[in-house]
Amino acid sequence: MVTFYFTSINSNSNLYFLFLEISKTDYTFEYVIGRGGFGKVWKVEHKKTNVQFALKEMLKARVIAKRSVHSVMNEKKFLSSLYHP
Repeated sequence: MVTFYFTSINSNSNLYFLFLEISKTDYTFEYVIGRGGFGKVWKVEHKKTNVQFALKEMLKARVIAKRSVHSVMNEKKFLSSLYHP
């Protein structure tokens, strides 16, 4: 299990923060849409809701070895602040 952090904005422009316990098994991995220095980006579909997402998978050992933990955490913070319907 991995904890993912989501933000959402409702029709009243209120910002909600949500912590969900989810697993890779909750998704169907369709295909790789990108590759990078730390891992892959997958097109996935949530099995229960059929909602499609892009899921970024990173190898923790590679991030640490390249001394990029700070950069990755900044990216996580930035991406979690975005709202894209």
